[in-house]
Amino acid sequence: MSKDYYATLGVGRNATPEEIKKAYRKRALECHPDRNPDNPKAEEEFKRVSEAYEVLSDENRRRVYDQYGEEGLKGAGMGGGFPGGGGGFSSMEEALRTFMGAFGGGGRGSESIFDSFFGGGAAEEEGGARKGASKKATVRILFEEAARGVEKELVITNYVTCDPCKGSGAKSSHGVKMCSTCQGKGQVFQSRGFFSMSSVCPQCNGAGKIITDLCKTCQGVGRVKEKQRIKVRIPAGVDTGMRLRMAGYGDAGEASGPPGDLFVYIEVEPHEAFTREGDDVYLELPITFIEACLGTKKEVPTPLGQQARLSIPEGTQNGKLLRINGKGFPNVHGQGHGDLMVRVAVETPVRLSDKQKELLKELEKLESPHNHPRRMSFLEKLKVFFSN
Repeated sequence: MSKDYYATLGVGRNATPEEIKKAYRKRALECHPDRNPDNPKAEEEFKRVSEAYEVLSDENRRRVYDQYGEEGLKGAGMGGGFPGGGGGFSSMEEALRTFMGAFGGGGRGSESIFDSFFGGGAAEEEGGARKGASKKATVRILFEEAARGVEKELVITNYVTCDPCKGSGAKSSHGVKMCSTCQGKGQVFQSRGFFSMSSVCPQCNGAGKIITDLCKTCQGVGRVKEKQRIKVRIPAGVDTGMRLRMAGYGDAGEASGPPGDLFVYIEVEPHEAFTREGDDVYLELPITFIEACLGTKKEVPTPLGQQARLSIPEGTQNGKLLRINGKGFPNVHGQGHGDLMVRVAVETPVRLSDKQKELLKELEKLESPHNHPRRMSFLEKLKVFFSN
């Protein structure tokens, strides 16, 4: 019976090369022997779809197949057809080469494909050693502490190496035997056609050894839970959302594996007077109407608790930003300081006495349009608007 390669891949006879390749990838992954270890028909089906793709992905072979069918591929004009001379694959290796080629040419990229779909990837360290889990903690600090830097103490509960057995899990050195299943390697190997695959030894769970006399403290685990006090040095300039990594302060590793890390997340409490944007700090400074008119000098606080002198020029308008260089937050990476940005808030006097009101009325009589340039500009714009 003639083979219908289009039906095998589930595409129509007018399918584009990209559609054929896409259909093959899907079918090949579905019936790959490594994904179907208990299905004896999977290998044959895998060969069939690979054979179909080998024909339909080649422009010349596809043209011959479309015109003469499967028999046309066996002619001398096609060089004897496929390996084995019968139009099919003679070995699983040939089918796998086609598969690897469809996923990137059989180089390092194809290994990544196999790792992704068939459970490969980095093996555990020899002897079943595994790195301990990393932990995280959140530290809330004051605005001033973030500016100066501070040291905090954390209390965390971690897995630590069992002291009586030194992490071996055995009561004594005589209570440990080499695993007979994996011969101490922690892994067992299986050959599946073209592949040799490894997996964790089911007898020792990758440890490579069997404990026959358990440690009474950890019951053979090699680790115990324990509360620890850890001092964390928080550098000046940190901000909310930043993270500090403390290498080796996570859970102890298993089977002499390295410990995990501790990640400390920072939260900075908001300040009543200061706000922060990057390394720059903003401060709103109320001044009187008289001070704004005549100008003045002020002592203003900085995030580091010092005082800085600020000159406010005469005629300063409400909302004006004045900069004091280098008096903001220190950069957390040690790259200088930000600036202190002072926003002037001119305060209109309230609850005036009769004498004050009289003086203001006298001042009003003495005012000229040039004393209020913004008001003049606004009135000029209105004139132009109404003249149109």
